Amino acid sequence: MTWCNNASCLAPTTGASPQIFAATLQYFAAAQCLLSHQNVPDTPILNFQSFDFIIIGGGTAGSVLAKRLSEVKHWNILLIEAGGDPPVESHIPGLDNSMTNDVFNWNYLSVDNGIINQAIINGSINLSRGKMFGGSSSLSEMHYIRGHDRDYQNWFNAGNIDWTHDDIHRCFKKIENLQNEKMLKDPAINKYYGDKGQLILNRFNSTNRDIANNILKSWHEMGFRYVPDLNMGGLMGSGIVTATATNGERQSTYTAYLEPIKNKWNVKILKNTRARKLLITKDSKLCFGVEVEKEGKILNFYATHEVILSAGAVNTPHLLMLSGIGSKDHLLAKNISCLVDSPMVGQNLQDHLLVPITVYGDGPEKPPEKETHRDVANYLLDRTGRLAESAKFTDITAFYSTKNNPFHPEFQLHLSIVPKNTTDLEGMLKYQYRYKDPIIDSMTKLNKNHSLYFFGFNLLHPYSRGNISLNTNNPKDAPFIFTNYFSDASDLKMAVQGLKMASKVVKTNFFKSIRGFLGRMNWPACNVFELDSEGYWECVSMNLVTSMSHLVGTCKMGPDPESAVVNSRLKVHGVSHLRVVDASVMPEITSGNINAPCIMVAERAAEFIKEEYFNFK
Repeated sequence: MTWCNNASCLAPTTGASPQIFAATLQYFAAAQCLLSHQNVPDTPILNFQSFDFIIIGGGTAGSVLAKRLSEVKHWNILLIEAGGDPPVESHIPGLDNSMTNDVFNWNYLSVDNGIINQAIINGSINLSRGKMFGGSSSLSEMHYIRGHDRDYQNWFNAGNIDWTHDDIHRCFKKIENLQNEKMLKDPAINKYYGDKGQLILNRFNSTNRDIANNILKSWHEMGFRYVPDLNMGGLMGSGIVTATATNGERQSTYTAYLEPIKNKWNVKILKNTRARKLLITKDSKLCFGVEVEKEGKILNFYATHEVILSAGAVNTPHLLMLSGIGSKDHLLAKNISCLVDSPMVGQNLQDHLLVPITVYGDGPEKPPEKETHRDVANYLLDRTGRLAESAKFTDITAFYSTKNNPFHPEFQLHLSIVPKNTTDLEGMLKYQYRYKDPIIDSMTKLNKNHSLYFFGFNLLHPYSRGNISLNTNNPKDAPFIFTNYFSDASDLKMAVQGLKMASKVVKTNFFKSIRGFLGRMNWPACNVFELDSEGYWECVSMNLVTSMSHLVGTCKMGPDPESAVVNSRLKVHGVSHLRVVDASVMPEITSGNINAPCIMVAERAAEFIKEEYFNFK
């Protein structure tokens, strides 16, 4: 007979139970290793080495391009990424709020203009950008929203003739590998999505499905009709989102596109490598390579075919300007020689702003510690539970408009359900949203005795335009980001209409049954207005507005070099052998989350490149 080693459980034992318990603990410890993905090898490359294509940025679009271009076996590709391998937390949907570390996130802040965001610390909002393979697809909320047909028709109408409805629909289907059994049983949905693509699509197994269904009924009651599939339904109404996740794990462009080719012979990958400037001939304006910094060393690499910029809506225009492509006056002011006077570089910044609507009522309470541990165990055992779904927002959303027959949706609603007396609510509001103490105190005080239904309101098609400009000519200095939300007065007027429509949710049957009420967000400038009045929502919008981090448009696509940065095939105006492929090329922002449209842009760009260099149709 043996004895337990722990003094608190001194009891006789045959030895069987300690072995069983120890084996189980060992199993759980080993189970987390099943989430591990082998690191991308950091290829040793010689200075001045040449490649057919150099892709700058291994994020959402760059990972797609690397995969597609590598399919041409005689092409040699170099992929350069400023970050590195995604952490384990990236693969666990329920930890998507945890990737705020500077190692994996650029953590940009907007510039305080003294007008908006005054209820936010220093008047500067978080602008999250993925700094790792897969980019922002490795940290986003995993909602797969294609956008509306009207969005892409507007692109085409602006002179971008290579972006027809058929082209775009084909590229979306090329992405998709729908694996949700219920959706596949619907013939219309089955036909709408692709089933052989790289990116697995599914739906989350929500732990709040009963509450979510009741809120879907509330939206339906308000006129935001329920639809079986939001993408197929034209993004009007409410429903359950299709997700870039399956079997309890995130599906980023890293896992779907890049990881399968990380050891492929014709792809070389450099991680933790910062691009400093593009190499461009002064006379002929031909881009022939890139200068980078890795581990303190300056290296140069050359491209015989093209350099492709896929660094994202912030870093792509930043690198162009550092390389002498941008507004001549702005470049000269930063002591940079202007090679190409391209006035729209860094301009036309668009984003989906977020304004909070806080509704309180009866609802779930914070689970006890025992339940939390059980939830973790369930995830380790079979990838279920709260860790298997996004912690940012639930998997339901609503698209709606002030018009009866709109061209496309004007607004979108996301939802977070915060159980009663959630102790980490304060941290989320302070570090994720950067709200000041009066705002935080008003929310946490009401949350002590009520569940919080946090509706994130988005204005989908703002007229306001922000911009990105150089801080200095040092590549390591972050650029200035001016969001300029509500700089066009019509956006504020529109947002107020949408907010007042959304706040009516408290009058629906479900919220009446849980004694739901609209909570006031305590900010001195707003407290003079009646709750839910137009004045109140104007004030809240101006002071509490923050970002969905859906930044696009800063290297706008279009035929005229005076009003655009790249042409319809994404080639940079005024420079040969240089292309931009990421969200920055979108002339107008799409309806809903931008991850899927960004992947589609990369798929279409890969077609352009193969057509041009490989006669591929």
